[in-house]
Amino acid sequence: MRTSRGTASAALACLLLLPLSGCQSADDGTQPASGAAGLPSRSDPPAGMDESLRDAALALIDAREEALVDGDREAFLSTVDPDELTFSATQARWFDNLAQLPVTDVSYELGDESVMTQVSGAGDLQLPVDFTMRLDGFDRRPVTQQMVWTFTRDGDDALLADDRNTQIDARTGWTPAPWDLVRIEVRREGGILGIFDEDTEQHADYVMSDLAAASEAVRARLPRWNGRFVAYGIADTSAIDEMSAMTVENTAGVAFPVLAKVGGPVAAYRFAVNPTVVGDVLGRSLVFRHEIVHVAFGASDDRSPTWLVEGIAEYLARTTYPVDERRRISAYALGGAQPRTLEPTRRFYSRDAAANYELAALVCDYVATTRGEDALWSLVRTFQTEDFGMWAATEGVVRRELGSSTRELSRQALAWARAA
Repeated sequence: MRTSRGTASAALACLLLLPLSGCQSADDGTQPASGAAGLPSRSDPPAGMDESLRDAALALIDAREEALVDGDREAFLSTVDPDELTFSATQARWFDNLAQLPVTDVSYELGDESVMTQVSGAGDLQLPVDFTMRLDGFDRRPVTQQMVWTFTRDGDDALLADDRNTQIDARTGWTPAPWDLVRIEVRREGGILGIFDEDTEQHADYVMSDLAAASEAVRARLPRWNGRFVAYGIADTSAIDEMSAMTVENTAGVAFPVLAKVGGPVAAYRFAVNPTVVGDVLGRSLVFRHEIVHVAFGASDDRSPTWLVEGIAEYLARTTYPVDERRRISAYALGGAQPRTLEPTRRFYSRDAAANYELAALVCDYVATTRGEDALWSLVRTFQTEDFGMWAATEGVVRRELGSSTRELSRQALAWARAA
């Protein structure tokens, strides 16, 4: 039991003595002792600001880095407050998770202390800590995460009671990775790193095979891409829910950038798939190809209108099917749909998303099949350098590059599909 928590019995004894010793006359010349009855002294530091613990806390930060680098589980967990049972358990799980990953460039550094003005006090001392790591072979640069650690006193030493802070997480937009959430199972095949959990690992071998086939299919269309990526397929959908513009139920997968630090640059592109997709033997390959296209494009289409971004991904995902089959699929899915202007903004995901995906894919397929895929790649490159202030202006770019508005292109594409 730590000293700071071992004063409870003494405090109780003082409280029992109060009726006898605490009612002296105010004019007897005596003053009550500071901190009497175990109450906090006016000189005690506010929660989280006990600077007398600073050196011990900094030493603990160094010890945790050394233990993590050395793979010393016992030393790593010895820095954790054993009274914090939930935190102790999650730290053990987290250490075991990282042991399965190709982690390198690991470090803990004291962070920007000015952020502490945004933090509600807790524990004996709180300090900002920057945690850095890189997935070797998958991240182009190390990834640094801003954290706030909460320390408690253990005699003259410090122990870690928490490493997360809701204010800092909200400020930095932190999204937990699978190894932060659950016990993971890792599979690696060539340039593919698959992350599963106890609910999805039963499908892991088949999923890795499908991911490899999907990667080969995409590389055949985008040969400059190196084919290396990380895919998440766990039962916890909280991260997908946070990142997707649609509901989780309507989201098959999400591709996303991993920033090297808050504000960039990008260290890697990864994707997460809904657990229902992981177990879908028939449908998951199409979803994998779609998301891998997003990973392969990376930031090169981040200034393209949404219809073009999603349309190209879905078109390329379907190119494993013969063109006439793709036309029939689109004609059936779009039914009696009428020509319309394609949605350039994120409203694409909230206003009849299914029809938006289908029509965008059909238009991209029509352009690529009748004019060649270079027409699509040229349009993406143009948007990457084009100077426009509003998404509505993208219509003019399309008209200039392809000679038609998106409404006219959708009319032509629908007629093409229905003629199959």
